[in-house]
Amino acid sequence: MRSNLDKNYNRISKLDKSKWTSLKKLNGWRHYEVVNIDKKNNKIELFAVCEKSKRIIVKKEDLKDKRFWLRGWKNDFRIDKNSSLMDQLVEGTISMKQAAREVRQKVRRKAELRMLKSNDENKEL
Repeated sequence: MRSNLDKNYNRISKLDKSKWTSLKKLNGWRHYEVVNIDKKNNKIELFAVCEKSKRIIVKKEDLKDKRFWLRGWKNDFRIDKNSSLMDQLVEGTISMKQAAREVRQKVRRKAELRMLKSNDENKEL
């Protein structure tokens, strides 16, 4: 059983065969598993779960950074709100349907705010 300290700090001794989700697609995949650990250079070799021939090497510090990696296999992680819808579409982090839904929601919110603002102005008169 892993302690919270090991989970929080991703100790190298606890990384063997651990599962990870990349927030951006690497080699076309997001879900990876640790296959080799280079303790001397603090580098971790991971392979894509769906295509075992796809391997990447990352630094331990990069694996700790929650802006790039999440421990475990996640499907419903939140997408970075700072990137535009167009960037998310190009990267493949959202589908065209999801982007259209978000655009409709933003337009609806703006229209509601305009209506509320005009109602407040009418009440003042």
